[in-house]
Formats: sequence, C-alpha cells, structure tokens
Amino acid sequence: MHRVGSAGNTNNSSRPRKEKRLTYVLNDADDTKHSAGVNCLAVLKSVGTDGCDYLFTGSRDGTLKRWDLMEDSATCSTTFESHVDWVNDAVLAGDNTLVSCSSDTTLKAWNCLSGGTCTRTLRQHSDYVTCLAAADKNSNIVASGGLGGRELLPITSLRTISSSNSISMHTNQSQGYVPLAAKGHKESVYALAMNDSGTLLVSGGTEKVVRVWDPRTGSKTMKLRGHTDNIRLLMDSTGRLCLSGSSDSMIR
Repeated sequence: MHRVGSAGNTNNSSRPRKEKRLTYVLNDADDTKHSAGVNCLAVLKSVGTDGCDYLFTGSRDGTLKRWDLMEDSATCSTTFESHVDWVNDAVLAGDNTLVSCSSDTTLKAWNCLSGGTCTRTLRQHSDYVTCLAAADKNSNIVASGGLGGRELLPITSLRTISSSNSISMHTNQSQGYVPLAAKGHKESVYALAMNDSGTLLVSGGTEKVVRVWDPRTGSKTMKLRGHTDNIRLLMDSTGRLCLSGSSDSMIR
C-alpha cells in the first residue's frame, strides 16, 4: 500500500516552510487481494479457444491486479504498482495496453500481459483524474477527465511520437504520448463514454449537462441539457444513442 508523507524545514527560521513529498510502499503480507475498496474493472477476452480471460481491478490501495479467469475460479496473477493514490478508473486500449488514472493526478499505461510493467506516465492533469474512456476499434485514442477547471478533458493519443512532431502539447519524455486538451468544462468531469470507432465522445459531471465532443480534434459539437444534478454516462457502440443517469434520480 502506498503512503505519502511530507518533510520540511524543522529549524526556527522565519522563512516559509518548504515541504517535500515522500512516497513509500508498504506491501501487504497477502498480495493476492486488494487491501482497500475496488473502484474499477476491465475485462480482456481471450482470442484463443484454450486461453483464459483476464479481469483487471483498480483499487483505493493504489494498485491494479490482474486475475486469471477460469470456468470456476479466479486467481490473482500480477500486481501493478506505480500509482501513489487511489486508482479511479482503468480501460483497455489495444491488445496489450491497460491505461489507468488516479487521484495522484497521473495516467499510466501498462503492458497488461507483463509482470506489472508501467510503460508510460502522463502528467497533464493538475488534480484528481476521475474517469477514462477508450475506443474499442481505435486503440490510439483514450480520453481522461478529472477535477479542476483547466485541463479537464485531455484526449490522449497512445501513438508514440518523434521529437519532430509538430503538436506542441506533449510530454517532456522522448517518444511521449500526445494529448489534445479539449477545454470546455468549467467544473469537474465524473463520466466519459466513447463509441467504438473513436469518433464521438460524451462527458458529464457537476455542470448538469452532457457535452458531445469530436475526440480527433478535441472540439465540442453540442451540449445536451435536461439533468439537474451530477451525471453518469453510457454510449452504444455506434454512437447513435447515449444513456445518461444523474443524481437527480432521472435516466435520459
């Protein structure tokens, strides 16, 4: 389990105290189960007739786990450790990539069939990252939403880029991922949904409206009103129908 502490200036100086964050890991004796609540699930179906399906779980203990699903049992085979706060959501993007988001303000990409290898960390958010959406038939696009008022809805391309790429907003790591900032929400984003082809994205949160986006450009296409409280979302594979549920007790 991850823990975060701080250390600062302990002398009697009148200068402002400068705190530093210190992260450390306390491993549980039983690593085959989570030590806190589970926030999200993702399932990877086997392509072979004799292979097993995999269930990925993300927890408030800061870890993700991979479970081998057999006909009458489930066994924890791998623990993914790198986040230092709650794991809030996880999606599969492509055959072997698992993307997770956390209250530590990061997104992380993992080789989901490895022994828990984190392949990339994205730091475009400045506050908790609460939700993700991915396109089933377009493994290059993952959207993330979170708290705060500026970069609430980055659209992140999972294609690696070279240093000559002309997109200016990218990570400072070589061959990093390219985010497109889809700005529009003034308040927190709690729900995202995307169609299979990655051409339509809907978002909802505390603003009580459903916003519709084009994930390829980050542009808004329309706004759907009707709810009077926080919104959760689902979308069918074609993108023709969107189902929204809200804390106002209504489904639309």
